[in-house]
Amino acid sequence: MFLQKRTHYFSLLFALYLICFSGCTVLKSLDSTQKFSFAVLADPRHGGETWINTLSEIRDRNVNSDPKFDPVELVLVAGDIDPIDIRHNEYKKVFSQNDNSPVFLPVIGNHEFEDDGKHFRYVRDTMIPSIANAVRRHPTSCDYYYDYKNVRFIIVDGYTDLGDRGVINPDGRQWVEQTIKSTPVTTDHIFISFHEPAFPRYRHINDSFNADPEKRDAFWKMLLNYKDKVRAVLVGHTHYYYRLCINDPAGISANDMDAFPIEEGGIYQIDAGSSGNSDKSTIVQTQVNGKNVSFKVLQADYGSDKPFSKIDEWKITGD
Repeated sequence: MFLQKRTHYFSLLFALYLICFSGCTVLKSLDSTQKFSFAVLADPRHGGETWINTLSEIRDRNVNSDPKFDPVELVLVAGDIDPIDIRHNEYKKVFSQNDNSPVFLPVIGNHEFEDDGKHFRYVRDTMIPSIANAVRRHPTSCDYYYDYKNVRFIIVDGYTDLGDRGVINPDGRQWVEQTIKSTPVTTDHIFISFHEPAFPRYRHINDSFNADPEKRDAFWKMLLNYKDKVRAVLVGHTHYYYRLCINDPAGISANDMDAFPIEEGGIYQIDAGSSGNSDKSTIVQTQVNGKNVSFKVLQADYGSDKPFSKIDEWKITGD
């Protein structure tokens, strides 16, 4: 009887070991699938050589200091990509030798409406339909979201139905909130992108999303309700790189054009500067690793064959 009990006891222990081992293996496997890198750019416009140089750095990873980031799997460009057909073809050429070219996530900027709106139509009718699994607000909208591994990207057109001159209206705020709420429970991070900053610095300081403080503040306060998952708002427009973390959108620091506050409990706004329309080109490198997100920012001078160097880095811990 004692031998039978002892045998049964060891059998139970072995079964528990198998369950724990297989569970840990599954969790480890899940963690490994949630590790990837993406890049944020903005405003390439007419700087073709600089744009190509920037994309080449993303492809080649010449600057990749420890901890090293994985190869980029998505490139989000926060508006003003015109002339869009030329910039898009250059993008495809730079990544033509890649077995898996990064997914291009375009954002509508104010210059997309020039030349009788042909750049806007190219994004609407050519680029967004080519993004497998992108979900549009309606069949021809340039407002869409894209789920990739444990991240949801929410892209807002601040000029057409959901905004005016970069100011997102109440319908836009409601759509973004509904899209946040519908995020799967397996999603750890949400990034939201539109063109004009809510808290501009350097340029466009009075005529960006902050041109209507009431709408801006209402939008930011809505985001703060979901700060357990909303990691950052990704913008462009000013042609300068900077980052802020805002908890009080109506506060003095948030609206002081000379201040760059990092407020506890806030949400980051990251302006990706320019990748072709200023004297510097900026890449905001972003590494997702499970519940954590790391950022490195690289810059190079305007032009071709210009070397990049790291100018900033930080980390958001979601554990």
